[in-house]
Amino acid sequence: MAGIIPSSVGPSILIRSLTGDALVDFNLMKGDVVRHQFNPGYIVLSYLVSFVGCWTTLKLLHRRTSHRGYYNWYLLLAAAVSMGAVAIWAMHFIGNRAITMLDGQPELQIQYSAGYTGGSFFLPICVVSIAFYLLSLPEEVQIIRIAVVGILTGAAVCGMHYLGQGGIANYYVSYEWPYVLGSALIAVTAATVALGIFFYLKHNWTNNWWKRALCAALLAAAVSGMHWVATVGTSYRLRRQARKASGLGRQGTVIIVLCLALGCCITLITFAVIGQRVKSRSAHQAQQVVLASVVFDPDGKLLVTPEGTLPSRKIAKTYLEETYDEIFDIDHPVFSWLYRASHHWPGVVDLIPRMKAHLRSTQEGQSSIPWTYESTSGRTVLNGEEDQVDFGTTFKELFCVAASELAESTQEPLERLGVLFESIMFTGTIDRGQKKKSSSMDDNLSNAEHGQLHSSFGRGQLLFLVRQASRQDALRLQASGFGFAALTNIVPSLAHSMEVSPNELSIQLHQIQRNLSSESMLPPGVHLACYVLRPRVHGRWDVLINRDHKNLLPSVHTTQSSLSSWQTDIVKELDNMTASECYLYLQDRRSHAESQEEAFLAELDNAISSLAGQIDHPLFQEARFLARPFSIPCQTSGSSRNRHKATVMMFRVIADAHYSSPLNGRFEFGSSRLFRAQQHVYPRSPDHGAFARQVHLKFAGLAEAKTSTSLKSGQSSPIRLSSVSAASPTASSIGQSEREPRSRKRHASMADAGSLSKKPTFGNKAHGFFGGIHVQREVSVDINEVEEHPEPGRDIELSPYGAHSEISVAPADIDTFADELMMLMMEERRQQSARHQSSS
Repeated sequence: MAGIIPSSVGPSILIRSLTGDALVDFNLMKGDVVRHQFNPGYIVLSYLVSFVGCWTTLKLLHRRTSHRGYYNWYLLLAAAVSMGAVAIWAMHFIGNRAITMLDGQPELQIQYSAGYTGGSFFLPICVVSIAFYLLSLPEEVQIIRIAVVGILTGAAVCGMHYLGQGGIANYYVSYEWPYVLGSALIAVTAATVALGIFFYLKHNWTNNWWKRALCAALLAAAVSGMHWVATVGTSYRLRRQARKASGLGRQGTVIIVLCLALGCCITLITFAVIGQRVKSRSAHQAQQVVLASVVFDPDGKLLVTPEGTLPSRKIAKTYLEETYDEIFDIDHPVFSWLYRASHHWPGVVDLIPRMKAHLRSTQEGQSSIPWTYESTSGRTVLNGEEDQVDFGTTFKELFCVAASELAESTQEPLERLGVLFESIMFTGTIDRGQKKKSSSMDDNLSNAEHGQLHSSFGRGQLLFLVRQASRQDALRLQASGFGFAALTNIVPSLAHSMEVSPNELSIQLHQIQRNLSSESMLPPGVHLACYVLRPRVHGRWDVLINRDHKNLLPSVHTTQSSLSSWQTDIVKELDNMTASECYLYLQDRRSHAESQEEAFLAELDNAISSLAGQIDHPLFQEARFLARPFSIPCQTSGSSRNRHKATVMMFRVIADAHYSSPLNGRFEFGSSRLFRAQQHVYPRSPDHGAFARQVHLKFAGLAEAKTSTSLKSGQSSPIRLSSVSAASPTASSIGQSEREPRSRKRHASMADAGSLSKKPTFGNKAHGFFGGIHVQREVSVDINEVEEHPEPGRDIELSPYGAHSEISVAPADIDTFADELMMLMMEERRQQSARHQSSS
């Protein structure tokens, strides 16, 4: 057993060490240099502690999105503590634990004072806080700022080291200036390089975990390298007397350091678990019907979560089709309803709590679908019992609820969440790590036009709510924890999470960006357009539309602001002429027309030629002119509250089913149903109110769904029937998908007074709980005597007591030019078919 026997001899300190059978004396004078050596285990441990702290710091900085907001301030403080307290301070004291004085004699080991140790703890935290804050002020990475941050970080490392060394209580510490200078250069250079690479990768959204780990390793090398170079050039001179250890002991310091390192490990594990859950959620959503928010800032960057994904919510596992030939796509009536709802959320927002309650009452909720579909019988089974449930209505509820939750997650009001984009992307088309199996619906349809169709679409569907954010909105979203990334940087990771082709996703997002950045309405004035219909299977129709703005037809803007009476007379003479016949007529009439008339005829001729060049297909020569001009809503100035109209003269033609889109890339065939819906959703459209009243008439009774269940159980109770007032909240700005006959649209529901004693029945296939009648369990009975022969001129007041019903007519949308053209062309087609049949 070895022991230490200290004794004071004059000005010297006598240390007697008993080692085995030999007694060794160390007669040390005040100021004598005490030799020391290093423990390799603690050297490695000190680097690992610094590495864990640096990795945690970079992970926290990676999640920062702005210098505003409590969320980002919390991340800044956590990153500063991780860097200053663990990567620098903890590494220093674990490193000093590796220093063994005079062959490990306990009385000569380094001791620390509490004051200097505490100061050395807070110094690096404060300095790196300033450095990280300066780096986050502008979004763009600048070399000058990276250099400043590197210098501050290196200064924090050096400052902490020498302040901590100043806390050594039992030794005088001296340094050699070449080592001091070299250690400072190592700290500043390595820190600058590590942080510069990290923030460059972060700016480009390419900092994967292993790249952050490499940057953390380099940053830890800056801290450890500075420490050990400075330590090699350090001499320890003994004080006059060896005092008993005061302040923090060696073992106590190690315990504190290891606790801090353990906290960083827990943080990293937590982030790893969160990241894995996000990946798992993305993999599941790639096989479901999902609603995602696509927001672009003024710089054209895309809104993403800290994990680099689009904010999204699941709508349903899948859309349950009722027939074999039904496909949920942009031509589906439900999609047109969703499109209209998203263009005027104020007409829907107050119904969402009732929708949630109804979904809970049917045990549907937001995350599972208890329906199973029997394709052979065409029935939908709910919770194991056959019930004629309209899944389209339920899907509308699920969509609105998902949108509401998406708005809450982005801390935006639902009214500002965005509008539904005119496309559905199929997800899950690529297995992770495998080749592409199928393409998006639009690509498949395009290939189908050329006889090439993939065997399957994707396993999931992605709907986009899109909007353009202002600068102020973008700053607020960043303060909430969201980031904005350039498309070129973020598309690969987004495509991987969605299991789609990066090229396919890039095309979709760029199309959305172009749609948001330009005006999607005609300018005021006179226009010449062409309405091209193309038949599809199952009685559907496509219309030729602008590729970037799918609510616009191929058109040419003339110089005329309006048509005068004599110009209208000329236009009428072209009625039902083909485009080629119009050419000949205009050329002939121009030869003997006056100057004013000749100028108008020339402009018409040029407009027809320009329109023919846009469509770029012989089909246009067969299009027939419609003499009656249409009045269409057009662009208005921001200060104007009045809606201006553009005058549109129209050619119309029905193309062959095999007619493909022109090859100039400007136009494509799209859903005629959706196109007609789009004509109802322009700003301040009168159809907004009509649609909202339709929505309220259909969904306002959802809160009484549970009541109807109790009535089914056999409770006998009179009911009071009342309808939602026609003065419902303002409506939604959404175009109706496929127009129904007026006889179906203007309907009224009536209650038979004689049936009040019977149990009411629900679950009608057409309406279920969602009809225009609002059902409440309420009874009020009163009897009034009325004179048998009232005085002349005196009206009998009808009592409002007893069971009664209030009937209102569901408001109808105003026919747009697209509706009128569709009806006109269908009637012409029917007459043409009848003539062919009669002639044969």
